[in-house]
Amino acid sequence: MYETYRLGILIDHLKAEDLIRQIDEYIEETPVDQIPHIFYVLSLASNRRIMIELLTDLARGVDEELPASIVAGLLYKDRERYTVEELYRKIGMLASLLSDEDDELAASFRELKISYDDLQAVYGRRFKRKKARERMLARSEKVLEETLSEYAHFAEEMDRKEWWLN
Repeated sequence: MYETYRLGILIDHLKAEDLIRQIDEYIEETPVDQIPHIFYVLSLASNRRIMIELLTDLARGVDEELPASIVAGLLYKDRERYTVEELYRKIGMLASLLSDEDDELAASFRELKISYDDLQAVYGRRFKRKKARERMLARSEKVLEETLSEYAHFAEEMDRKEWWLN
C-alpha cells in the first residue's frame, strides 16, 4: 500500500495529510507492541516531499501493477471530482510513473492518454462542427470511464483497514 499512496500522492489524487491521519488513527487504536516503527516515522512526516521520499524508500522493489490498479480504481470512484481533461492528465501521469513502460497497464493508460490528446488536436476548440466535436468527446469520456471502471474493485482495497497488516 505504500506504493499505492506514493502513486496517488504523485498524481495529486491522494493527500499526504490523509495518510498521516489514517496512520495516527491506527496508532491510537492499536497496542504499542503491534505498531510498526515506520508508522511513527510516516506519522511525523512534515510535508509532501518528505512523505514521498519515505514512501519511495518503503516501496522500493514492489510490483507496481496492483498499486497502479488501485489508484485507477480510486480515480474511477472519485471521477466526479475531476473534469475529463483532468482525469486523462492523471492517467497519463500514472502511466509515466510506472517503471516498466512495456507493462500492459502502463501501455494501456499511455495509449488512452495519447488517443485523447490526438482527439483534442483533431477536434480542437475551434473545430467548426461543434456537434461532431461533442460526439467525439462524449465517446472519449465513455471510453475513459469504461477503462477506469475495470479497476473499480481494486479501490475497495483502500477502504479496508487490514491493509496496515500486509
